[in-house]
Amino acid sequence: MTGTENPRPLAGAWIMMMLKTLLVLIEVGALACQVVLLPALAAECAASDPAHAYLRVPYLALSIAVIACFEVAVAAVWRLLTMTGAGAVFSRAAFRWVDAVIWCASLAAALTLALLVHAAFVAGVGPLGLLGALFASLLGETAVALLVAVMRGLLVKATDQREELEAVI
Repeated sequence: MTGTENPRPLAGAWIMMMLKTLLVLIEVGALACQVVLLPALAAECAASDPAHAYLRVPYLALSIAVIACFEVAVAAVWRLLTMTGAGAVFSRAAFRWVDAVIWCASLAAALTLALLVHAAFVAGVGPLGLLGALFASLLGETAVALLVAVMRGLLVKATDQREELEAVI
């Protein structure tokens, strides 16, 4: 190495590869939760609390939908990573993917809130730990939606500045 080469592109490519690998693992884990873990947990809850067994299918459907929101958001992040690697993240095309993350987090928060309110106040089910986990999930989903919304504003400003700079040059 002569000292003039920039090692960052290689490091950037390695980081992108690692991030995409993690996203694949996250997607596989989320799919496993939807297909194996949640149905088994729902069956166990229905067996241990027969009075509320009728809630097994609707609660399972809501839980699967929340995870589906997460999976769509991860796919949008994958697309944003691809755009970043191509040097195209500071473009108007990136906004739709950032918006997808915001909408997915918002929808997941709304579904979680509905599940929490129904479980706690309508059906009166769930141990305190389950309700606490739902509340923590709601806080996390809301925080992600708000954080990404703020970051979208930063992306808008950066994109506008880049377009202005390109117009000047």
